[in-house]
Formats: sequence, structure tokens, C-alpha cells
Amino acid sequence: MSDYSTEDIVKYSVTGDGARVKDAIQSVIASKIMAGMEAKKAGVAQAMFNTVPVSHDKQEVADTFVAAAAKETT
Repeated sequence: MSDYSTEDIVKYSVTGDGARVKDAIQSVIASKIMAGMEAKKAGVAQAMFNTVPVSHDKQEVADTFVAAAAKETT
């Protein structure tokens, strides 16, 4: 596919060249879809590899519970 612009769509529409209008529309739409997919892909990759460290709050609660249980048995 050639690189068409929205101006080309208008120009070909005015001249009555239906085949070129169709090609231009498909090219413009394909370009927009590809740009959107590239942006989404970059966002997904960044979210996948730049994770926030997991907090250890659950471990602290478990340690506190074990320590409390140990005090009760002694």
C-alpha cells in the first residue's frame, strides 16, 4: 500500500477516481490502526516489565500472629 493522506481522499473524490479513493481510505485507516496497535503494544510491554514491587504486609501480619501465639503458649 502506498502512503496516502486525507487530502488525497478528497482530491481523488473530487476527480471521481473511485478506485484511488478506496485505496487511499484503506491506507489511511490501516496507518491509524497500526499506530494505535504500536502504542498499545508499548504500553503493554511497559506494564509487563515495569511492575511495582510487591509489599510484604501479609508476611508481617503472619509473623505477628505467630509471635502472639508463641507468647500465649509460654
